[in-house]
Amino acid sequence: MAKERALTLEALRVMDAIDRRGSFAAAADELGRVPSALSYTMQKLEEELDVVLFDRSGHRTKFTNVGRMLLERGRVLLEAADKLTTDAEALARGWETHLTIVTEALVPTPAFFPLIDKLAAKANTQLAIITEVLAGAWERLEQGRADIVIAPDMHFRSSSEINSRKLYTLMNVYVAAPDHPIHQEPEPLSEVTRVKYRGIAVADTARERPVLTVQLLDKQPRLTVSTIEDKRQALLAGLGVATMPYP
Repeated sequence: MAKERALTLEALRVMDAIDRRGSFAAAADELGRVPSALSYTMQKLEEELDVVLFDRSGHRTKFTNVGRMLLERGRVLLEAADKLTTDAEALARGWETHLTIVTEALVPTPAFFPLIDKLAAKANTQLAIITEVLAGAWERLEQGRADIVIAPDMHFRSSSEINSRKLYTLMNVYVAAPDHPIHQEPEPLSEVTRVKYRGIAVADTARERPVLTVQLLDKQPRLTVSTIEDKRQALLAGLGVATMPYP
């Protein structure tokens, strides 16, 4: 028999059980087999590979250096095989094995955290939740780097390959720190008034799409930050004015 065919997943599972349980007898009990069957499997493997896997000089089962190397690398194969089986079963039941969910910065990601355990109770789907800003969210979807996008639909190019539905209406309010001078201006605020004060915006994360800027005027001075939290802190520091989601 060729050596590349001698090492089976069954043999690796036996080695793994022996190492974890500390003896052939305990491993046999875990695997539902008799100790002599495990001994035969290991002896056959040693003969076929022409190596010594166990140090049999003491009372306790110990792996040789070769045996330990084979075990550690074999566990990588066992993990991959188990994952392959799990993924195949999930697909057969209609579940995705991996999902990348992109939320736009205005969407409160923690609101979706309770759904993660509900999904885990039904499927072993691996999730990635990534935050993008403005056009960057839709760009990920268009480039195949996202499976689901939760974002405002502004400037989104619809496609027959993409299904969409409205989840809720997002309300934005125009805000500034309590001591900001804009509060001394007469209301309603005109564009002539607003353009005098620095606007604070979160940078669009699009790499190839034209970047978007919303709720800012053309000649308005601006401060651009990386995250919604940075924007909030800049507002609290009185550095400018901006719209923020409410509540």
